[in-house]
Amino acid sequence: MQLDPFQQEAIGWIQQNYSVLVSAPTGTGKTLVADYLIEEMARQGRRVVYTAPIKALSNQKFKEFKRLLGADHVGILTGDVVINPEAPVLIMTTEIFRNLLHQDPARLAEVAYCIFDEIHYIDDPARGSVWEESLIFMPPHMRFLGLSATIPNVDELAAWLTQVHGHPVQVVYHPQRAVPLTHYMFEVTAGITTFRQLSQRYRRYAERLRVRPNGRLRLEFPRTTHVDLVEEIRRRYLPCLFFTFSRRQCELNGAELGERFDFLNRREKQQVKDVIDKHLARWGGGTIPRLGSLTRLLLKGIGYHHAGLLAVVKDIVEDLFEQRLIRVLYCTETFAVGLNFPCRSVCFDSMTKWDGESFRALTNREYFQMAGRAGRRGIDERGYVFTLVDFNRFVPEEYPSMQEQDVEPLRSRFTLSYNSVLQLVRSYSTDEIRSILRKNFATYQAERERARLEAALEKARERAEELARGGESKQQRQAARRVRSLERELAQLPPAERFTHEFVAKRQVLEELDFIRGDQLTARGEFAARINIQELLVTELFFAGYFHELDPDQINALAVSIDYEPRRSEGRHPHNAFDVADVETHVRAIEEVERRLVGTPTVRFHDHVAALAYRWSKGEAFARLLQGAYQDEGDIVYALRRGIDLLRQVRFAAAEDPFLRAKLQECMERMDRDEVAIVL
Repeated sequence: MQLDPFQQEAIGWIQQNYSVLVSAPTGTGKTLVADYLIEEMARQGRRVVYTAPIKALSNQKFKEFKRLLGADHVGILTGDVVINPEAPVLIMTTEIFRNLLHQDPARLAEVAYCIFDEIHYIDDPARGSVWEESLIFMPPHMRFLGLSATIPNVDELAAWLTQVHGHPVQVVYHPQRAVPLTHYMFEVTAGITTFRQLSQRYRRYAERLRVRPNGRLRLEFPRTTHVDLVEEIRRRYLPCLFFTFSRRQCELNGAELGERFDFLNRREKQQVKDVIDKHLARWGGGTIPRLGSLTRLLLKGIGYHHAGLLAVVKDIVEDLFEQRLIRVLYCTETFAVGLNFPCRSVCFDSMTKWDGESFRALTNREYFQMAGRAGRRGIDERGYVFTLVDFNRFVPEEYPSMQEQDVEPLRSRFTLSYNSVLQLVRSYSTDEIRSILRKNFATYQAERERARLEAALEKARERAEELARGGESKQQRQAARRVRSLERELAQLPPAERFTHEFVAKRQVLEELDFIRGDQLTARGEFAARINIQELLVTELFFAGYFHELDPDQINALAVSIDYEPRRSEGRHPHNAFDVADVETHVRAIEEVERRLVGTPTVRFHDHVAALAYRWSKGEAFARLLQGAYQDEGDIVYALRRGIDLLRQVRFAAAEDPFLRAKLQECMERMDRDEVAIVL
């Protein structure tokens, strides 16, 4: 196989034992560099860690490397799954890697390289800090390979990491796509067109139509649907991924399309049946919701994929798509993270998405993360991206530029968790902590911006003084405005010591809750330092006796309620699994301390799935569990597996209590069965 120049360059740096950042578009073959590194480390008998942002990607990589290197050489650690943890090639989520660096660094003493897949997740608001801590606390002997989609400020990221690690980080930047993209819009009266042409058409329509007194257009346009778009592209542009930012809409769209089209011949339908049978044989029985109705669509070459489905259903869909037996796949954004399933075209049914708090426009980076799936190397000369536009809801300002050079630079999302504060107090002196708190990417970026603004301000002041001695009054006013503008920008920069202030405030919370006394962790603090899910609440409940006094089924109901975040309008099943009011007194007590000392509470507790977890723990069948459930089956499995993860952490933290450890092991075994168990 002929390597691309950027792959050769990256491998060359690895051979010289450098840390390397590879920034290249989706589908160009970044993962081949990681594959080389893993095989080379295995050949040399050196250890390597592969971290991924999501468990699904970790599981996929585990299966892949197990086939490649053999079961003895590969292990996996994802919190809820532990297999062969001493293997030379260890797959894990980035959270687990960060925790090992803090809690058990000896486990990583012989690791030569760590691979960070999707390293641009450093910009993720909820989880970016995990990446930063992982990179900051890596031991001096360890090198890393970071794989990222195209990011414009990769050199800035590398310069920061070079400063943190004290050795050069090499950048391999490859902006060219293996298969170039062409971006189109589709509106039913205009057909396939460009954004510019469509905007002009919309303006002409707007001028012709009467406008209401408040300036809004009368909604008199013909409606444009996903079926219209598939009808338009079906002869030349399939297979396609159709991104739809709603699970229900994915399913409804699939059913609607199935009423109109059947893309498969008899031989292909038999192939679909064979793939489904193969996965069902591996599944080993159990309820598979939605598979019946989905199978009817799959036999027509139509599918859907989202996080609410069981793993076996997602495996079937992914396998069929990879074998080109699905022509149109409706999917949510999760399909674009890490999973490498290229296609001829990508379609969008909207340019806005719900981000957990509100509907907002897609960023350029999000757009290209998904659009980049279009174009199969060696098959397609171009990849095609189509955005469906309904003039009744058309807001031109919501659309990304569709220019890859406009992808947003990475911004640090660093923040301190209570666990991080405990790790720092436990392991470092006051001066060392102050130094560590200035090592993050946020501080680096702010200092660079401060230096840039100060230099610009100095020049602007010199110019203003020069003009004051004899320039025109108009120029003097402009120069003065420029000075004031730069002064405002400087004043708005976050203070250099902001993370020290955050550390002090969160330390005060921990002191008030008796996790820290002086410079020492109390028993509570030592326990919390081993917990990474709602460490304040879990520790309070542990020391209040909940894990000792409740029976295994009650503990499971409690565990899945901690840090559970219900979806919008999700119903709650009442239950008697544990005393909710009693738990909520602990929640409110922590919230009160946090509000007073840090301003915003972080504790999260919702018992929406407690009843389901209690029944499941008691041995109820999954099919019964789903009757009347408010949650999708995939969400129920996710909640139960997250409960297993939490209980594994509690068991680790309670290492000196053999009775409780045995009890928690029983709790996990009651949840980790049948449909909820992971087959790897």
